[in-house]
Order: sequence, then structure tokens, then C-alpha cells
Amino acid sequence: MSAIDTETNDSRTIDHDPNRDRDPLAERVWRAWKTKGSRYVWHKAMRRGLARWPALKRKIVYADPRAYWTIRGGDDYFLEQEGQPARTARAHWIADRIAEYRPDSILEIGCGYGKQIRALRDRIPVPIVGIDFSPSQLEFARDYLHGYEDIHLFLGSGDRLPFADRSFDLVLTSAVILHNPPAIAERIRLEVVRVSRRFAAHNEDLDQTYNRYGYDTAAWYRDRGARVLEAGPFPAACSAEASVPTQFCVAEPWRSH
Repeated sequence: MSAIDTETNDSRTIDHDPNRDRDPLAERVWRAWKTKGSRYVWHKAMRRGLARWPALKRKIVYADPRAYWTIRGGDDYFLEQEGQPARTARAHWIADRIAEYRPDSILEIGCGYGKQIRALRDRIPVPIVGIDFSPSQLEFARDYLHGYEDIHLFLGSGDRLPFADRSFDLVLTSAVILHNPPAIAERIRLEVVRVSRRFAAHNEDLDQTYNRYGYDTAAWYRDRGARVLEAGPFPAACSAEASVPTQFCVAEPWRSH
């Protein structure tokens, strides 16, 4: 485990050439190989080349989720996410909903490059901790969250959190549980319950793809007898694809319904 203090890192400018994506394929491959190496080029080729065979794609490309997200993290992933207005709308909507519960501290498991944390910080002046198992995502988060106070980032796994029981008033996952196979997903949910004092909030879509397993998180809490305060799909403006079933839920893990 390593802590990253966002207040002590220098900021760097994130530049993007709008013509880059229109360059010939061979040139883009050569540039990717020079800047990111053969492993990245292989990863991207497999992600695109196996699109018609999701089961095979899961076995080859997503066999190791941590390696997958470490390779994907960085400039390309940031630009992909920031280029989708629905993703930004969802982050803001989630932050607005969480602010209604007035938590006095927040942990985000699988914080990535910090998109959701920034939206939360703009609305809620409380300590926020983010943890992610991808070094490349956290490296980007240091820059993205530079200048924001009382935010602390940790390298670690959601299924083995380095925090004491009931450490945080609210624990959040956003597109994290759905990316893990059943045994690991269950451990993450149990860790959420363990470290939360009052609330657990989840943005976890229900569809299944090569890297999504599609869990009904609200149903999991209800099956355990926990109180679910809200559960339902996101507004249309927060969904990039209307056909993808979405779910946002907030539960009180320590209170029965």
C-alpha cells in the first residue's frame, strides 16, 4: 500500500492533438509502440480484434483485471472518458445525490483518475479518500486532482482494503464491482460493508460484456436484510447507450429494512 498526497505533486498539462485519431493506422500503431511499448499495442489490438468473440476476449484480454486497467490507464483512457458527455453528466448526478446524504467522510473504491472524486469535492467539503489497484490510473489522478485539498489516494485492492472497520461515513463504488468475477465481487461488497459507518453508494450497470459481469447490487443488500434508501436507473442524459441497464443505489449496510 502506498499513499499519494495530491497536494504535494506538481501539475502537468494534458494536451491532445485533435488530428491524432485521424492519422493513418500504421502511423498510430508506430507511435503507440514507441511511446507505450509492445504490450500496449498488443492489448489494444486484441480489444479491437476480438470484438465479435466476447467470451474469448474475456479469457485473453481480461484474464488479469489489474493488468488490464493498468495498461488502459493513462492519456487514451482519460480522453475516451472525458470525450463522452454522458459520463460527465453521470459523475455530476452521482455527486449531487451523494451530497444529499451529507456524509462527513467518503471513500471511493476504484477511483481511477479521479473523475468522481473531483465532482464530489466540488460539492462536499469533507475528507475524501480514493483507492485503486492501477498505478497508471493513480499517476494520472495526481495531476487531475492537483490543488484540491483534503484528498488522499492509495494504491490497493478493493477486496482487501487497508482501513479499519467503519472508517468512512460513506463508501462509493462506481463501475468497479461489475468488472470483477463473482468471488472477488463478493469480497469487495463485504469490504464496503466492513469499512462504512452509515452509507454505501454504488454506480454499477447491469449489462454483461467481456469485462462486465452484471450484478444487481441493490438486490444483494436486500437479500442481506439491509435497508436500501434508493435504487433505480440513471436519467437518460447520464447513459451513453440507452440499451444498457443502469443502476444507482444507496444502502445503509448496518440497518435492517
